[in-house]
Amino acid sequence: MSFKAAVVFDMMKGFLTPEVCSKVGVVFQFEITNANGEKKTWTLDSKNKPGSIKEGENKEATCTIILGDDDFVKLMSGQLDGMQAFMSGKMKIKGNMMQAQLLNKLRPESKL
Repeated sequence: MSFKAAVVFDMMKGFLTPEVCSKVGVVFQFEITNANGEKKTWTLDSKNKPGSIKEGENKEATCTIILGDDDFVKLMSGQLDGMQAFMSGKMKIKGNMMQAQLLNKLRPESKL
């Protein structure tokens, strides 16, 4: 069970600073499906400092992002616009949809 998203989340751990957390302040849950149809969930907590990223669900999540593994990589590298992904059905959002707009603040400055 291989997920490209795992590499992205590992990279994001170094970017999730207290400063970024203060700008975002959301507990996100990501439900990712890989090319084999396997699903995995990660939680990105930017609400509780110093912030954390871990595999698994979190009941505190107020915004859940559902998308494919390749699309997640494209989204977090800036190759896929979040609004376009949502409007085209590539990305689904459960919970507070306005919080999903904060995903841009979680992108590392360099391209993945």
